[in-house]
Amino acid sequence: MKRFILPGLAVILSLAGGGVGVMKWMQLGPFAPEEVAESSTTAESRKREPPRYVDVEPLNIALIMNERPRAVVQITAKLEVENDKAAMQVHKKMTKLTSALVVDLHDFLPRVLREADHIDLDLLKERMQYVADKTFGQGLIKQVLIQSVHDGGGKS
Repeated sequence: MKRFILPGLAVILSLAGGGVGVMKWMQLGPFAPEEVAESSTTAESRKREPPRYVDVEPLNIALIMNERPRAVVQITAKLEVENDKAAMQVHKKMTKLTSALVVDLHDFLPRVLREADHIDLDLLKERMQYVADKTFGQGLIKQVLIQSVHDGGGKS
């Protein structure tokens, strides 16, 4: 009988710890997030605020395919942010974002153009959103708006 007490106690503590872990992971019971009640006027004022747009410097991406330069693609875009505070944060790190976009698109665009003869704007928008989220964190940039994509040369 005494041989079963210590292993039984270990099993009970393991199950209890696992249960607490699952409840925390699923945010159940005492681990549920507390909802902050907002006044209706605050929620309405947020909805009425127009979005802010931050211009991105035109990006010039040299396409190198088969170890030869093929074209230069110029991309003009804007970033939609929620408010002026977010716009200021984006302005402060714009150089970092521009650099990250150029590096990423320098590798990304030739891969896309190997499979298709044109740049898919939806795919380009998603990729730029991914890089922006990676640079600034999720949620600061609401969306990337591509204004123009100009291919300075043809694909041979």
